[in-house]
Amino acid sequence: MKKSLLGLAVLAALVSCRESNTSVKSAPSAEPIAATKTLCFDTTYATVAQQPRTYSYTTDIVVGTTKTVTVPVQIDWTTVADGGCPQVASVRVYQLGAADLRTNVVVKTLRDAACKPGPLPNSAQRATTGAVYVNLTCQAKAVRSFSSFRFMLNGLGYHDTLEPTLTPTTTSAR
Repeated sequence: MKKSLLGLAVLAALVSCRESNTSVKSAPSAEPIAATKTLCFDTTYATVAQQPRTYSYTTDIVVGTTKTVTVPVQIDWTTVADGGCPQVASVRVYQLGAADLRTNVVVKTLRDAACKPGPLPNSAQRATTGAVYVNLTCQAKAVRSFSSFRFMLNGLGYHDTLEPTLTPTTTSAR
């Protein structure tokens, strides 16, 4: 009797933990994701402190030259005070809109935890901060092309702007 109740309790716990309306392209996340977001990249560099600051940047990535596809992307990052200056603690990249198997967003990051002068979000002044360098590539099968961007996020909330003119799109040979 005790074994059957224990088995039933375990089954109920597993059913309650199941995430619904999610689609994940790389690392899994414990946070449920809305049906209009696809998690493409999730990484944590440092333990999130009691009072982290979170930042978000949403943009449209244009893939292709003559025939184009627009892919909306959201980049979220969390910062903490660590090592004497604000550091990026985690980065998440989402593809917005319904999950589209014809597009693929690939992200690679490199963290620089050294405290160096970095730009503030809305000022020409600089302050010491750690940074994360991001390489984001978006591929679209509909136009057989991809766009690649290299940009920086820092612990102060600054991010480089992703514009179609930042890096030219490249057509893949097939």
